[in-house]
Amino acid sequence: MKFTHYEAAKDFSDDVLEVLNRHEIQNNLFYGNIGDGPNKFMASVKDGGGNVILTAIRTAPYPMVMYETDNVRSDEAVKFFARALAENNIEIDIVMAEKELAKNFCDYYGNLTGEKYHNNENLVLYVLEKVNRLDLAKGEFRVVNERDMFWLPYWCADFQPACNLGEFNLDKGLEQANKIIGNGSAFVWEDGFPVSLAAKVRTVSDCAFIGTVYTPPNLRGRGYSTACVSRLSQKLLGDGFKYCALYADCANPYSNRIYQKIGYREVFWYDQYKLTGEE
Repeated sequence: MKFTHYEAAKDFSDDVLEVLNRHEIQNNLFYGNIGDGPNKFMASVKDGGGNVILTAIRTAPYPMVMYETDNVRSDEAVKFFARALAENNIEIDIVMAEKELAKNFCDYYGNLTGEKYHNNENLVLYVLEKVNRLDLAKGEFRVVNERDMFWLPYWCADFQPACNLGEFNLDKGLEQANKIIGNGSAFVWEDGFPVSLAAKVRTVSDCAFIGTVYTPPNLRGRGYSTACVSRLSQKLLGDGFKYCALYADCANPYSNRIYQKIGYREVFWYDQYKLTGEE
């Protein structure tokens, strides 16, 4: 087997894109991370015939994402990859991958480096082809615009702690709000005033991904998130996408019920592990 640590995004793309494209919805997180820069990590493991059997990418401080080609289990490749990282002093402190792959990597890498890890998050990937007919909550669906800046930065900032992704940071919330207004990717459900938010966050060839789904705590349980995500999903299908997809926290039964009610079906499960030096 051969380990390759890529310095140039083009070299990485030339080697792995054909492999990733076979399951591009599953591998959606790879594409936006491909690029040159000091915070980038791109690597692959090839077998004796030169075939890519494991791919990994990271933009620090976000998790390293891994994929075994065609989801074919290869403990030897995972062990080899973990050993190559340890031998090259490449420190990985957070990982996200298919459940078994994520745990196997952390077991092998942790044993080699002495690092301990804990399961930080369990996610399910949902895909939708057709929106179910539902009686939606009262309100209207519209694109977010500059007039929404009096509330949008606060919602964007609170989205991070609400999803265990970080702390409330209004400066970052303001940055995110300006970004999604600028690209026209965010939509709001309005019942006299804004009550729920959802956005198109990325696409692959025939699938649009929805994220930044947020309803303020005092407005939850009224069907607003269901209405907003349902209408956005219908819009994206109407725009020509064959599928919509989104991630949900397995530990949040409320959001999972919402997505299943709309018509989303579970297709893939990921675990995220955070590596630490603590017992």
